[in-house]
Amino acid sequence: MAEIKDVHSTDQTNPHEKEVKAKKPNDKEPKKKVDYTAVKEFKQKLKEQKKQTKLYSKRILKGEIISTTNSKLDTSKYVIELVDVKKSYITGEVETPVLKGINLKLEKGDFIVILGPSGSGKTTLLNIISGLDKVSSGDVFVIGYNLSLLKDVDLTKFRRDNVGFIFQQYNLLTNLTAKENAEVGENLSKNKNKDMTIKDIFETIGMEEQMNKYPHQMSGGQQQRVSIARALAKNPNILFGDEPTGALDEEMGRKVLEILVDVNKKYKTTVIIVTHNSNIADIANTVIHVRNGIIDQIKKNIHPKKPSEIDWS
Repeated sequence: MAEIKDVHSTDQTNPHEKEVKAKKPNDKEPKKKVDYTAVKEFKQKLKEQKKQTKLYSKRILKGEIISTTNSKLDTSKYVIELVDVKKSYITGEVETPVLKGINLKLEKGDFIVILGPSGSGKTTLLNIISGLDKVSSGDVFVIGYNLSLLKDVDLTKFRRDNVGFIFQQYNLLTNLTAKENAEVGENLSKNKNKDMTIKDIFETIGMEEQMNKYPHQMSGGQQQRVSIARALAKNPNILFGDEPTGALDEEMGRKVLEILVDVNKKYKTTVIIVTHNSNIADIANTVIHVRNGIIDQIKKNIHPKKPSEIDWS
């Protein structure tokens, strides 16, 4: 008798069905292999970039690289050149443009006044060309250096060795004498003035009798003259002044200007002053008018006035 199969039996399996196995929740994905070769190559590339950056910075300081535009500044004639310099400040999500594309060349040994009303961008311009601040874009060439390429540490070295500052606030060290304050400037610089001693500097500014006095024993005008002595003791290539007569009366202001003019003529030091006083511009060889973040006008004075001749009112 033939065997009869139950077609409804649950044990029967359809040969065309694929068995689907449920994935258990504890099953783990197989670990992906890490490409250590790629990691090693990335680290090597990063190391090489750091090395190149360091070498690049050294070449900049040596003057081998001074331009991102492949144009060299003629340092025999010009002390400063700005190429399409822009500067903006960002507060939160608000960007405020201050310098809007400055192009400028300043001659070596000139007495220069940057003139403009409050908010014109004149102080920002001074900070940029002196290395106190950085550009947002553009090139800043100063005595063979492109400041826009220098790192902060290199900018500090540049300021230390090449420029002197005179501010509206004297910033003297109160626990040091006038002479000692000047010696601080001398000791900061590698370019010590071999032709002019500290004593010579104080004679130049008419303060030889006050060399051993402390700041609290001097008038405002005398303190400002000591700050000039401190700047001169560095033997700077460029002397910058940000409203140097702003806190002085007329008599002391004229004396300070006379010293700056004398230093410019006697030692061929390039002097650059920022002021809002248009009368002071009459003593300069070159006057740069700044307005709304751009250079409005550049004027040359063929016959600059003496500080004693300008109208102070």
